[in-house]
Amino acid sequence: MAVTRTRVADDTWVFTSELYAEVNAGLVISPEGGILIDTLPFPSETAQIIQFAKRVCPAGIKYVINTISHADHVYGSCFFPEAELIAQEKAREFLIKYGRKALDEAREYTPELFKVEIRLPKLVFNEGMLIRLGGKTVHAMHAPGPSPDVCVVHVREEKVLFASDLIMPVPYIATPFSDIEVYKRSLAKLHDLNLEAIVQGHGDILLRGEVSSSIDESIQYLNDIQALVERLVKEGATKHDLLQYDIEQFGRSRIPLGGLVRNFHKANLLHLWNQAKARHRQGSQGAPSPHRKQGQQAEELESTATR
Repeated sequence: MAVTRTRVADDTWVFTSELYAEVNAGLVISPEGGILIDTLPFPSETAQIIQFAKRVCPAGIKYVINTISHADHVYGSCFFPEAELIAQEKAREFLIKYGRKALDEAREYTPELFKVEIRLPKLVFNEGMLIRLGGKTVHAMHAPGPSPDVCVVHVREEKVLFASDLIMPVPYIATPFSDIEVYKRSLAKLHDLNLEAIVQGHGDILLRGEVSSSIDESIQYLNDIQALVERLVKEGATKHDLLQYDIEQFGRSRIPLGGLVRNFHKANLLHLWNQAKARHRQGSQGAPSPHRKQGQQAEELESTATR
């Protein structure tokens, strides 16, 4: 199946998987070589990127940036052995800890993945890394929230941002590694960049008129589902009540990613619900009962009187 290829700026291309959740990868071309931002999950798809790069970038791919350690972003990295592999330091840590096991499990269902090997980044950064190549300036910046290993990649001259999973048709926080408050802060920082396009981790490319509003809408969505869950927990509602709130009630379409966004939204609600219920239980266990509290007060008064 053909990969969808889109020219988002003069020297910047986007490749979109038709096999897995419309995940995106990108290529920045310069006279001195190319910078590849993520890869696609299946070798057959990455092979199409390689063939295209040979035509438009004869100097070859010099750098590959993994914006997150997830399989759909990194599995093609091993097919660029001559390129320097770059990632945020947590991404390398996660690949060491989880990458091999996850790949072995995936191979059980997808034999094509026997061609894949986990490649570890050699160049890692904490807050950010600047790459200058053939007149192009590419800035990889740590942007945690969906996961602590996420980075976004700003192609300065083209005013294009590859946003990884920080920006998707609906934010996704239903993982053990997500942090919703950090997520919102990372999103807000994007307003500081002069952008004409955002390449989402999955789904359509956002153009100039959509950039600012899409950032704000993502923050608003996270605020709204937080507020909803907190209110329902306080009211003593049930999970059934919670799941009556469809994604469209939060101003998001149910259509993107072949409808997967509805599953993401449901997972987000349940994730926040479980967190809120756990906090509620801890609060109840930590608070003394009225009778115990009265007894403590009486003991304190008696102690004071005997001094």
